[in-house]
Amino acid sequence: MRRNIKNLIAVGILVSIINSSTAPVFATESTSTESENISRQAQNHTNRVENVSVGQGIHDDVDKRVLKLTDAINAAISNSDKFALKSKQITYYRNKEDLQEKSTDFNKSLAGDNYSSDVYDYPYDKLELQEKQTKQSRDFMEDKISSDITNKYNDMVLKQIDIDKSKRNLELKKNDLTYLKGKLSLGMATENQVTDAEVELKSLQDDITAKENALSDAKDYFKVLTDLDLKNTYILDYNMDYEKFKIDGSVEEYIDDKLNSYFEYDDKILDLTKDYLKDLKDEGIKDIMNKEIPIAPKQSDYVTTDANGNATLDSGGLALASITYEQKELKYYTDLKNYEAYLDGKYSYDESKVKLDDTKKNIKNILKQNYSTLLDIENKIDNLKEQVNSTNTKLKFAKAQVDMGLMLQNDYDKQVIASEELDTALRKLIYIHNNLRDSIQKPWILSN
Repeated sequence: MRRNIKNLIAVGILVSIINSSTAPVFATESTSTESENISRQAQNHTNRVENVSVGQGIHDDVDKRVLKLTDAINAAISNSDKFALKSKQITYYRNKEDLQEKSTDFNKSLAGDNYSSDVYDYPYDKLELQEKQTKQSRDFMEDKISSDITNKYNDMVLKQIDIDKSKRNLELKKNDLTYLKGKLSLGMATENQVTDAEVELKSLQDDITAKENALSDAKDYFKVLTDLDLKNTYILDYNMDYEKFKIDGSVEEYIDDKLNSYFEYDDKILDLTKDYLKDLKDEGIKDIMNKEIPIAPKQSDYVTTDANGNATLDSGGLALASITYEQKELKYYTDLKNYEAYLDGKYSYDESKVKLDDTKKNIKNILKQNYSTLLDIENKIDNLKEQVNSTNTKLKFAKAQVDMGLMLQNDYDKQVIASEELDTALRKLIYIHNNLRDSIQKPWILSN
């Protein structure tokens, strides 16, 4: 299953649990108006660039095509070898089912009147569940890839915004240095002030270079995952979607339904295994512990002595007795090994059941916490949107002061860059919100 919370349990000898399923329906409170407001707010960064007199805007690469997030996700799915392997895994289980069907027919012919369908059908029934499980896991994998690509895409957006802002801030610092040198020539500044400003510029430039290298690495890896070139062919889409999320009815029931979908085939395989172990017990698999160990025939028991004292060995009788003994010995050994496998399987079942129940409890607790955090973040998003709107109003007033010559353009540009911190904070909150929402709707992506 999953390691830690992300790979939660490993299944024992008899119980193989893969986890998969189709994505279930989820409840949302669609707020298209708010979504449009956020989309417009997400463009503030780009729009403000037009008002700033220094640096370059985000979308200056007019020769490149905008890569939509959905297109990137679809490309990653098509490019995933692991996803393609799922189809082969499904075929593998189908072939195993055909083979097991033949094997069951063969065992039935050997067992004759002793044939027990409940016991002999278990391997086939288990393979059938594993095939369905794999189909489910293929659907889960789509959601996992989508979550992973979304996070990487959004991370690159944030990196690019930060770089763009840093470059424009660097230009403003250069302007400040020019003013400072002018003051120096008039005796209104010192050499140390100029030196400090030059050191700061060098530090800012180094920081920009480090950020650009990190973004370049991220784009390279993104190309590995999607086969899409963000350096030469595509640019990122800076729009972002935001919808408030609300669970209608009981949160407990909603989460339980999600977990039931998530672990549907884990539960079914465990139930099947439990029934199988019960059938083995009913068939008397533990009776071997009460049986005597077969004893090999003694040659002396097959020797007869005539009246003259001549001994004669009944070799035929001894041979038949030896064959019968070997058959009993083999059956006794087989029954012992089968009982050992039964004990291992029973413990494996008990262990897997405990771990699965514990996993459900842990994930349920995480999802409840995620939902509480999500609701809190929605309130923070609402508050931050109000701050952004207030800041935009102040910027309009500052721009009017620039137009009237009451404020330097450079000072206004600094206010613009400072205000963009709110835009970035808003964007980060929305990304976190959407991640939490997705984890509640599709808890299987927690393994990402």
